[in-house]
Amino acid sequence: MASGEFSPELCEQLFKVPKTVASRITWRPDAFGIFKFQAKVLTADGKGLDLVGYCYKKSSEQKWGFTLTYSGNCVRSYDMSKSHKNPGEAGRVKGPHKHKYSSSKIERYAYKPDPPISEDDPNQSLMDFLGEANIAPPTNYQSFMFPY
Repeated sequence: MASGEFSPELCEQLFKVPKTVASRITWRPDAFGIFKFQAKVLTADGKGLDLVGYCYKKSSEQKWGFTLTYSGNCVRSYDMSKSHKNPGEAGRVKGPHKHKYSSSKIERYAYKPDPPISEDDPNQSLMDFLGEANIAPPTNYQSFMFPY
């Protein structure tokens, strides 16, 4: 696999290669009641990536998201924002969407994943995110029952 400075090409390579979750995914609430996890992800050739997730309830809506990063740069993320404007393009990506790329030199690009990621269950959404990113789900992951 190529190495070096973060680029859209490196991002796509990291996204496509098979990966495994190398640490336990455990949701924990922070001081503000936002549930979060952090986990390590490894490629077959040993490149380490970071996977983080969050889930919270705002008013009557429950929202969540996930981010896969490499050396502090976003490879992919998913959020439930209402919309995103891609640089240099007309219109907006509406509803929950994914982002690819993100560094100080590369702007984020939003898209609707196909197949879609679950918008009803954060646990299923995480499994959908892992599947699209070619990350083998951890064998010890147990669906977390959020208290909202």
